[in-house]
Amino acid sequence: MVNNLNITEHHFQDGPMLPEDRKELILRELAMRGSLNAAAFAAKAGISGMTVRRDLAALAGQGLLVRVHGGAVAAPESAPGPHRTPTAPRPRRMPLATIGMVVPSASYYFPGVIRGAEAAAQEAVVRLVLGVSNYSVQEEQRQLRRLLDNGVDGILVTPSEAALAGTDTLALLAGAGVPVVVVERSIEDALDDGELESVRSDHVRGAEIAVNHLLSLGHRKVALCVREGSPTAPSVIEGYHLALKRAGMPRDESLVQALARPRTDPAGHRAVVESLLDRFAAEDVTAAVIHTDEDALQFTTACQERRLRVPEDFAIVAYDDEIAALGAVPLSAVAPPKFDVGYQALLMCVNRIGGRRGGTGALQRVSLSPTLVVRDSTRA
Repeated sequence: MVNNLNITEHHFQDGPMLPEDRKELILRELAMRGSLNAAAFAAKAGISGMTVRRDLAALAGQGLLVRVHGGAVAAPESAPGPHRTPTAPRPRRMPLATIGMVVPSASYYFPGVIRGAEAAAQEAVVRLVLGVSNYSVQEEQRQLRRLLDNGVDGILVTPSEAALAGTDTLALLAGAGVPVVVVERSIEDALDDGELESVRSDHVRGAEIAVNHLLSLGHRKVALCVREGSPTAPSVIEGYHLALKRAGMPRDESLVQALARPRTDPAGHRAVVESLLDRFAAEDVTAAVIHTDEDALQFTTACQERRLRVPEDFAIVAYDDEIAALGAVPLSAVAPPKFDVGYQALLMCVNRIGGRRGGTGALQRVSLSPTLVVRDSTRA
């Protein structure tokens, strides 16, 4: 299970540890770092150097490590050891590392990302500690500082803002001293600040896929509605214009509309939707890509109330695919690879932690393509 952030636990337990716990911590350090300094480990764990040396000797006797002057190094996987057999039981496994994760929300879009990170954490035998910023820059930074103060080995973070350049969050991440993977945000404007890596959905490509689908159905005037202030919106707008350009169609900025969050002003939001439908009808717009699912469902309801058939009179592609399938008309939707983003981000962080034992390796920026799920709102 993902752990909540209200924890005070450090990597090493307070008070005396059982011998098997000490040995598992030693093996964990070797698995992640490749080597262990006995004196430094003893100080960090709050135990005596003699106890560490005794544990190292016992583990070396089992073929689980190789002793060297001042400590130990990881044993080759193929080394059987005098007491190691294929069926010999291993000590119970404690987490090899602790990775902190900060996301803007745990109620929309990001649950899929969290599930992916959690699945990878279980496979990699690492502990995942979760914090939610609620799109507050101040809370985001507080959560990050708390994770770092608790001694996490790595950080996954989705900044509240679309751009990192020049922000206090970037300064904090650049000086974190542990591997940092930025999730679902671009780091193109922050490549010179710290050794950041990233995994994100290719929302430019996602918007292209949606527009291409509508064009293939014969629609020649396609609008785009995006959630105002969303970090995803700029990429979706870029992909929308790119798809139309490649199709040889003119650029029309008036067909791109920003929508405020419904909860800010529900009545005003509904009035905006009604006004847009009036405009679309006057300008022969027959289809729209709408980000987010919530807005797309409201557009569908407004169409039905004025007896516009979906998709015969007006076709809709939602963007996010969180609740698009649950409408009275199940909506076709672009589905970002949320699970895969979280999964790959955590594995990238684990590999970077493990890579500290040797060369740092090339920093990675991974972009994963969304898919289109076709439902009733865009039937041919």
